[in-house]
Amino acid sequence: MARRRARVEIVGLERLERRLRELPEQLKQAARAENENSAGLMVGDVRRHVRVDSRNLQTSVRATYEKQGLQTSVGWRDQDDLYAVFHERGTRRLPANPTLIPALERAGTQFVQRLRDEVRRHIR
Repeated sequence: MARRRARVEIVGLERLERRLRELPEQLKQAARAENENSAGLMVGDVRRHVRVDSRNLQTSVRATYEKQGLQTSVGWRDQDDLYAVFHERGTRRLPANPTLIPALERAGTQFVQRLRDEVRRHIR
């Protein structure tokens, strides 16, 4: 079975990255810290809402970072966690229990506001 992924594209990310290159290192650090904070909140959200049997999905969800900490992926990475897709999407006998996309939706709007506030705080 092919693994399906949800992809969220932030419109203007290239512009943000270009602007961040122009800003002092302190602002970059603030953006990285807020990204890490939001990823942690999202991991916690997934852990609270994922279906619990052996607790494997609950304990193995994690965030990974790329692009110098400005890009985050949250999910399951281990080979033993391939069954997470069945819980997310459901099967004939197992109802869907999506956790990643709802967690992203809950964290997304808050992330944008917190990042905006953090950048404004450093610009002043």
